[in-house]
This record gives sequence, C-alpha cells and structure tokens, in this order.
Amino acid sequence: MNAIMSSVEKRYLGIASGTVATMRLIGQMVSMAIAMVMFAVIIGRVEIAPENYPQFIRCVNLSFSIFMGLCIVGIFFSLFRGRLRSGQ
Repeated sequence: MNAIMSSVEKRYLGIASGTVATMRLIGQMVSMAIAMVMFAVIIGRVEIAPENYPQFIRCVNLSFSIFMGLCIVGIFFSLFRGRLRSGQ
C-alpha cells in the first residue's frame, strides 16, 4: 500500500486508494470462487458430513496449493518490479 500511495500525485490519492480497495475486493471474490469450484468439483452437491471429510480435506489442500502458487507469483513480481523512485 505504501509503494502504491507514494507513487501517485497527491491529487490522485483518492483514486489510488479506491483502486486498491477495488482490487482487494476482486481478489477476495476470486479466491472464494476458486475455493467453491474446488468444493463443487471434488465433493459435489452433498452436505459436508463425516463421511465426506477426506474429500473436504483434499479440497482445502488443493485450494491452499493454488493460493500458495499465486502468492509465489505475486512475490516474484514484487521482488522484480524495480525501484519506484531514485531515492529508494
């Protein structure tokens, strides 16, 4: 957030803050969609009950693996984005 807000002019701070909030919300919605797709594909349309726990754990593990991969990609892009200002 600091890198984003410090890279825009003062007159655009509101727009930058709104854009960051929108991207954060889109990220939350996409992550929930990914998790729900995993549940729908692996478990199906059944109630979560003790007999479904192995499939449930498999869904959770697969979802976390996907999110870990996305985080690694994000870390890669953050590390190699370069300097935003000459004073940094």
